[in-house]
Amino acid sequence: MIWPPSMLQVRVQSSKRRFGVWFPLILFWPPMLLLALALFPIVMILAMVMWPWGWGRPLLLGGPSFFRLFCALRGLTIDVQAQKQRVYISLR
Repeated sequence: MIWPPSMLQVRVQSSKRRFGVWFPLILFWPPMLLLALALFPIVMILAMVMWPWGWGRPLLLGGPSFFRLFCALRGLTIDVQAQKQRVYISLR
């Protein structure tokens, strides 16, 4: 099983200044879980209504697909450099 990323690191560097931040992504999981539980009945009703037109199944599988995509981002590193600036983003 692939685990979701737990830390987001952002560093911005210019010729005069440096800025870096580490943000624990685990703080997002409890609010996201509460939001998912609150939206579950609405998604179920919409899926039942839209099932005859073929939109029910994609609606039901949207949440797990998004979670799988988010888990696949673990290890992503973005490093952009210009002449005097650098931006570094890392998901760990």
